[in-house]
Amino acid sequence: MEPWFADAKPIDSLEPEIAFHLCDEFHPAPYQRPEPLALPGFQRAERLRACTSEAIGHEAELAAYYGQVAALARQHALKLHQVRQYFWMDLRLDNEDANVHLSFPWYDTFSSMDHFLVAVAGHDEGNIYNDQDQGWAVEVWARNGTLYIRESNPDSDDEPGQAVALPRTGLQARIAPLRERTAKLVAYLAKELGPEAWPGSEMQPAGALDLR
Repeated sequence: MEPWFADAKPIDSLEPEIAFHLCDEFHPAPYQRPEPLALPGFQRAERLRACTSEAIGHEAELAAYYGQVAALARQHALKLHQVRQYFWMDLRLDNEDANVHLSFPWYDTFSSMDHFLVAVAGHDEGNIYNDQDQGWAVEVWARNGTLYIRESNPDSDDEPGQAVALPRTGLQARIAPLRERTAKLVAYLAKELGPEAWPGSEMQPAGALDLR
């Protein structure tokens, strides 16, 4: 049992969600005039963020948005690694009532997020997940049906971070449909635009954009 378990905030649940980052301008190069991008028309809580729960059923609109990015990248002879930021995604775990918001700032593809989701959705006990990068760390423990999750900044002693304790089954039940709809959206985008921008299939970071 880790010492921080005692200080973990008990909550009923967390709502996991994955979103696509949107941009309303395409910047081909520094000091060049940006070109407008038409955003998808489906309803969203945030203008520049399309959650999977909002995008499902609107796959064609999402593909049309990314098609603009692909066309502009080809027009300016840019490679995938030069426009990677236009394909970023994010994972969040929220409980609005408890004012708990866990983020994964270094995960920007579904394939990187899915390692965490699979670990939580499984049945292993003990320390089931650990990761850290610059200014951020997350660790997850499973013990007797309870999940203990802590997000912190390993580079700072002044930031205590946040730790929560919650029933494992509730989060597991939410992860299954999230993974299903995200996989469906990413598969559609990979089919329409090519797999290079959507890790989970093969990706060639330094190759030419081959988005159809």
